[in-house]
Amino acid sequence: MDIETLIADRYRPVALLGRGGMGAVYEAEDTRLGRRVAVKVLSAIGGPSRDETALRRFVQEARALARIDHPSVVTLYDEGVHDGIPYLVMQLLDGVDLARLVQETGPLPPDAVCWVALGMARALGAAHEAGVLHRDVKPTNVGITGGGRVVLQDFGLARLAGESAITRFTGFVGTPQFMAPEIIRGAPPSRTADLYGLGACAYLMMTGQVPFGGDLSVGAVVEHAIGAGIPRLEHRRDLPYPRELRALVDRLCAQEAAARPRTADEVALLLAPLAGDGQVVLSEWVAGRLRDAAVKQVFDRYPPGALDAGAAPVGSPGPSGTPEYGWDEAGVPAQRAGHENPFRPLTLSDTTRRMVLGSMTPQDAASRLREAVTLVLRGRLQEAVQMLSAITQVCLSSLGPGHPTTLACQYWQAVCLARLGAGGPALELFSRVSAHIDQEK
Repeated sequence: MDIETLIADRYRPVALLGRGGMGAVYEAEDTRLGRRVAVKVLSAIGGPSRDETALRRFVQEARALARIDHPSVVTLYDEGVHDGIPYLVMQLLDGVDLARLVQETGPLPPDAVCWVALGMARALGAAHEAGVLHRDVKPTNVGITGGGRVVLQDFGLARLAGESAITRFTGFVGTPQFMAPEIIRGAPPSRTADLYGLGACAYLMMTGQVPFGGDLSVGAVVEHAIGAGIPRLEHRRDLPYPRELRALVDRLCAQEAAARPRTADEVALLLAPLAGDGQVVLSEWVAGRLRDAAVKQVFDRYPPGALDAGAAPVGSPGPSGTPEYGWDEAGVPAQRAGHENPFRPLTLSDTTRRMVLGSMTPQDAASRLREAVTLVLRGRLQEAVQMLSAITQVCLSSLGPGHPTTLACQYWQAVCLARLGAGGPALELFSRVSAHIDQEK
């Protein structure tokens, strides 16, 4: 699907967030309600060769997903079929996934491990109560927001897409590193299989390593998974975690489903007393990374001197030809050299940026600026930073650094940085705006 295509005459793609075997995920604008959303386009079960039975099942399962109402489950807003391809419209969250969090920090502190696992358990409990199995619990499906909230996503997508569609790309319905051994052997999905995935994620958080090592082939991972299984943690004295936590993770990762806890609610009850200040720890780390990403977004977009008083208008940045983020076959973001932001891309895609830079007039820029200010006033600071950065590039190119619209964009960028806690960079930008204004007097 082209990123410039309006999906279902309503959702306008803004940036490609990821691509994998089932399709692609876009950040999009809901043109009716004026909000940002995530749109997952499931091309694996649509298109010219679509299966009508699979499409009917998609609608049924999507309705089941919509019944899950829990703060640790990503909210499903809408579903439909566009040009024969099913899509889901979901809540868009700023934050980092668990895989990247562990990659950045290594093993997590005990409170943080318990808080993430607790959020996952509560999410699975709500889903299981609604009759929905996740089927693919893994770190890239676990998000942590700037407020430290744990959000589990992609519920039931393995079922929505159907086994035949998924196995064409991966050979498995799920991820072998985090897949219960009975599922690998061909048993039907179950609640305890979801809990095994939770345990494998906890193992990653506590050791900093995927259960069977990151350098093994799929065949070798499967052999370990159905053989000796995930190494036990209970008697490892080198790990600074409560013994009861290590014992719980061992139970969750048990080879036999009957040896695992029976329900997610049981797991949550065991984890709740151990979570401590986990939310605060995660909130501070994620909020700091979001703040750093916003500062980079604001300042790294300008050529040297472009923000200084007296600078001449810069030329149109034009397309770079190389996006900041690539996406591998599994839909995992692959960072490019020089970019350290572990979150979803805050910048517009190259295709969209070319379109914006080539067609936006000064009047358009002023109109978009008003939209961005509305986002700031609503507290949607990451979205505002993204929009303001694109508008500022246009203004610098076509209007110059001293134009009132350019200065207004930079002022509101500074407001965003200040509210995100980046006081020094915000003050620097405020000072530059003031210098331009003083020069005009």
